[in-house]
Amino acid sequence: MRKKLPIEPLTRDEVFQKLREYSIDDADPLSGRLFTIAFETGLDELKKVAYDAFKMFMDKNMLDFTEFPSAIRMEKDIVDIAASLMHGDGDVVGTYTFGGTESVFLAVKAARDKFILDKGFITIPEIVMPITAHPCYDKAAEYMGLKVKRVKIDTETYRADVDSINEALTENTAMIVGSAPNWPFGTIDPISELAEIALEKNVWLHVDACVGGFILPFMKKLGENIPEFDFRIEGVSSISLDPHKYAYSLIGASVILFRKEFYKMFSQYVNLKWPGYPIVNPAVLSSRSEGPLAATWAVLHMLGEKGYLELAKKIITTRNKVSSKLRDIGYKIMGDPTVIIAFTSDNINLFRLSDYMIRRGWYFLAQKGVPEMGVPPSIHLTITPIHEKLVDEMLKDLEEGTSELLKIPPTDVEGLVESLGLIMSLVTPEEIDIPMLSKLLKEAEKLLEIYGPKLLEAFNLDKGLPKEMALINQVFNSLPPAITELLVNYIVIQLFKKGV
Repeated sequence: MRKKLPIEPLTRDEVFQKLREYSIDDADPLSGRLFTIAFETGLDELKKVAYDAFKMFMDKNMLDFTEFPSAIRMEKDIVDIAASLMHGDGDVVGTYTFGGTESVFLAVKAARDKFILDKGFITIPEIVMPITAHPCYDKAAEYMGLKVKRVKIDTETYRADVDSINEALTENTAMIVGSAPNWPFGTIDPISELAEIALEKNVWLHVDACVGGFILPFMKKLGENIPEFDFRIEGVSSISLDPHKYAYSLIGASVILFRKEFYKMFSQYVNLKWPGYPIVNPAVLSSRSEGPLAATWAVLHMLGEKGYLELAKKIITTRNKVSSKLRDIGYKIMGDPTVIIAFTSDNINLFRLSDYMIRRGWYFLAQKGVPEMGVPPSIHLTITPIHEKLVDEMLKDLEEGTSELLKIPPTDVEGLVESLGLIMSLVTPEEIDIPMLSKLLKEAEKLLEIYGPKLLEAFNLDKGLPKEMALINQVFNSLPPAITELLVNYIVIQLFKKGV
């Protein structure tokens, strides 16, 4: 039943009682039991300062910085700090955005527009990147009319394969993407080598440091072997880095840096064609609360370099302990981890392991494999400072879970799903053109009307999000992406429509 606005207003107590009911199944991001998504220090006073700064500026709108010049002042400070961490010179400029995807959108728009203007005619620009690059580049390409070429990685190091990137370049290549580090495995791509190609071919190189931008510089100061990835490398055109990750700001904080002022001009939107106020949008969004901006400013200044170094030490200590234990109990670490550890196994169903750890109160991120690229399924762990307090307890549960799962043989359902995936991969083309996609969607619309509810029931999704996700993850891992994307699209629409 569709909800309507209540005729009688709720009391304050009733409002918060209902909100508590809605959040009853939520994980606690401050608990230290999440090894993905949440970036937590465990410093209560830091969190309080961020909340207070947010509330102080939450009702001020960054859209009109002439009315609220505090937005300009705080953004300048944050961009300057980000640029200094990335060794940017006086020409480097940037923009504060509400997330890494928004920063990437601005970088892609700038690279696209520069490419088309340099060409002197309109064509379909291409982004070339390793399979490990974040899907936000595919999303930006879909929104802005670019084509994406994902290429294989080095499956020994789990870093970008430079030769594969180079071979994929054409006269239509507008952007190359490298990560520092990538999200799936926490490995740093060979940015210096990618930059050499970018300079030779006159192609925009974007470095995705959304994860690493506010932590890798401090790890390097502590003696970690961190390769150069920033503006010290000639050929790097732009860098994105997220304060809401390892700068520990509130969610809704990212920065996009451009090597030149002129590059940023390609990213902004300006419109004086209508009779209303002048539209000048440095970011994708127009109206934006100053709250996240103020929280970011406050956290950066409250921690300072000394604070970030102390937190980086905790991460290094915890990462080393987790990596050592994983190897001891038989898991294979994928590449050279930084702040993210990814591991795989030939003996254990990792999707079951993820479910087991959730039952014990730990949230791991199960990752599907990419068989055609030689990438197996894996578990991803994002290490943050708060984990130092709880790592021993987590590793004890992990070791016990590993021992239990080694005794459980594969089920018939798992074998059936894998067989179905093999069959589907043989009949599903690697690339789907417009006529084929149109036919697929028309057929899918008919089939989902008939079988959609049964599909939700089979996955235990008809009443909400299930606690056990192993079967769903197994399906996602086995079926071709074109099919799973269609299924996920349908499932998510149904979940939000039902509100469960």
